[in-house]
Amino acid sequence: MRLPRAIVCAVVGSCAVLAGSVVACGSTSKSTSTPSPAERAAKAAAEPRFASRGPYGVGVTTLHLADGRSVEVYYPADHADVDGKPIERYNETEPVPAAIIAAYPVPAGVDLTVEIPAVRDVAASAKGPFPLVLFSHGSGGWRDVYGNLLSGIASWGFVIASTDFTEYGLLAGFSGTLAAGEAKATAIVGTLHATLDLMTAQNGAVGGRFVHRIDPVRIAAAGHSTGGRTMFRLLGDSHIRTIIGWAPDGPAAPVTSSTPTLIIGGDGDAAITPAEVTATYGELRPSKRVVSIANMGHNAFTDTCPSIRNGTDLIGIAKSMKVPIPDDVLELGRNGCAPSNLDPALGWKVIQHFTVAQLRATFAMDPEPVGLGDAVTTAFDGVTMTMRHDP
Repeated sequence: MRLPRAIVCAVVGSCAVLAGSVVACGSTSKSTSTPSPAERAAKAAAEPRFASRGPYGVGVTTLHLADGRSVEVYYPADHADVDGKPIERYNETEPVPAAIIAAYPVPAGVDLTVEIPAVRDVAASAKGPFPLVLFSHGSGGWRDVYGNLLSGIASWGFVIASTDFTEYGLLAGFSGTLAAGEAKATAIVGTLHATLDLMTAQNGAVGGRFVHRIDPVRIAAAGHSTGGRTMFRLLGDSHIRTIIGWAPDGPAAPVTSSTPTLIIGGDGDAAITPAEVTATYGELRPSKRVVSIANMGHNAFTDTCPSIRNGTDLIGIAKSMKVPIPDDVLELGRNGCAPSNLDPALGWKVIQHFTVAQLRATFAMDPEPVGLGDAVTTAFDGVTMTMRHDP
């Protein structure tokens, strides 16, 4: 342990040499010692570097698969192309069927607009190519509703393709056609491959926004809830380097692949409980990591939590207008968004950090892996969490 400079000076006089460093008394000279590789690695491992926005601005655009479903793409952009321009906005009612809106109109004066820190249809940064992340929403969700988190991840140098999975999206919930069990597994896997094919084609599209901007080798997959199970279908796929599940449903089949995985869950999750997260983690093979965040629930990963906390959310309106959706389903959509839960903006920082850290470590984007050591779990003020890693 190195003594404070003032104490050293009081004991040995005007100067002293300790542990190979010069301590100069009466001056502000700093240590000239060079950290060892082990010290540098330990410091990097404890750093929550990816909790804030990254070095890139973010663009967003909408692409379409051959079957008509939409893919929202968030991507790195140069700040010169985004700074000062209007940011992306969407309305929470956009995926709701028109017949439902007509029967249960949103009350006058209620603003369900969500702002996303991204700019639509700007040029992608030429500093790529960037790794690609395939993303799936959860049951009852849609491609836009994770925009804050996905744009934050993109700001660290990733292209994110968020696909509408109509088999279990919000529209399917209204129409009563949510996929049951494995009945639509073939279609879901086909959609994953179609999204990958679409983004690969975009990378080679001469004159297109993403020409040579997407790395066809560095590909990952991530998903929330049911979307996590969707992405676990890619375990063992030679294209996929890592899979990240946000409060995920477990794999649909026994796991035989050692594709690196990360699970992020909340100990207040009423849909995917801590016990279920533990069971899913047990099913996966190393290398694997699980992070459990205290006082965070199932819906904390989405854009809707802030409006739910403010009392101006779509779920609250649906309940007040007696829309024919079971109360338990509506309440599940609010899980993790109560004023007593972790502040959503703070939760997003933690989720973003670990997601980006896993991606960058997998793709060796930093000299040393950053922010995945045990010490990082105490680096977020106001957040309690645990982490387990089986290398």
